[in-house]
Amino acid sequence: MKNIFLLAIIALCFNSCASILNGRNTVVRVHAPENTTVTYNDETLVVERDETRIFPKRSKDSLRLTLRNDSITTDFAFKRKVSGMIYANLFMPFNYGVGTLIDLTNHNRFTYQRNLYFKIDSTTQSFQTITEKIAPFKQHTTLVYTSPLLAIDVFTQPMASLGVEYFPLDNFSVSAEYANVYSERLRDNIEDKLVKNKGHEFRTELKYYNIVSVFNDPRVNEYFGLEARFIREQFNENLVYSIENDMFAFTVRERVAVNKAVNVFNLKYGINIPIGIGLFLDIYSGFGFRQIVFKNSDNQFNPATDIIRRSSDDFFGIDDRYVEDIDNRELFNFSLGFKFGYKF
Repeated sequence: MKNIFLLAIIALCFNSCASILNGRNTVVRVHAPENTTVTYNDETLVVERDETRIFPKRSKDSLRLTLRNDSITTDFAFKRKVSGMIYANLFMPFNYGVGTLIDLTNHNRFTYQRNLYFKIDSTTQSFQTITEKIAPFKQHTTLVYTSPLLAIDVFTQPMASLGVEYFPLDNFSVSAEYANVYSERLRDNIEDKLVKNKGHEFRTELKYYNIVSVFNDPRVNEYFGLEARFIREQFNENLVYSIENDMFAFTVRERVAVNKAVNVFNLKYGINIPIGIGLFLDIYSGFGFRQIVFKNSDNQFNPATDIIRRSSDDFFGIDDRYVEDIDNRELFNFSLGFKFGYKF
């Protein structure tokens, strides 16, 4: 029993991401002209509405397909790829990457390109793979979008947003987005307010598309961008601090008005994915720095002699910091989000 228990612990600690999370088969979407037939492993499928799906078994061998349309027939072979799941072992807290060794012993570590695009070349009368972008952004293209995550922001004040992205040149865009508070500040239990809760955000970006192709997907437009965000908020808080000297000591609870200014500057990488007729999803990530500045008007707190008492019931363990000068700071910033919009 002890040996079985030990083996179970070892198996748990040396778990492998690709072996467990990847099934024996993967999915490949084949995009080709209407009524094209795709033959794979003696199975023939017909392309309808631009695509059909095959479910090849994960293997070290190449994926072999035959495409036919009327009298045109072309054979293809696509090399296998290594699944990204194998790299997830590096982030597992219990195996320190050792699970990679288990993944290397089976074929679950392999995969194939998820989307394959084909066209018919009238000159050579054969199918060819499409590598160029199907719908790159042309000059004078306009996108209108919103940032849904701003509307459900549980850490500050939810905002409704609307933005416009314009392309003065092919694959180069300038965008501007404005957001405004539409609800009460979350976690606000202050009754006698000194100021009205309000806030807004302005974001501007410069983007250059299709200078890299990480996904190798002709439908996806990838970009690098520079982003600047300027957030301004006004709200009320209770400031709790102690006044102490040789004669006495007591605690003061003072209501203060807070003006918060946040400036964010990021370098971003993102992908623009079409999800319907005219609709798109913009998923991005980036890093940079964040500058936070607070202003308090007419408060009696003296930072030279008084001691702040921080709240012990901070939301999700995040400190409520809003004191002028003391809580001003500059931080590393990491961003991850998405936008939803329409292309005109």
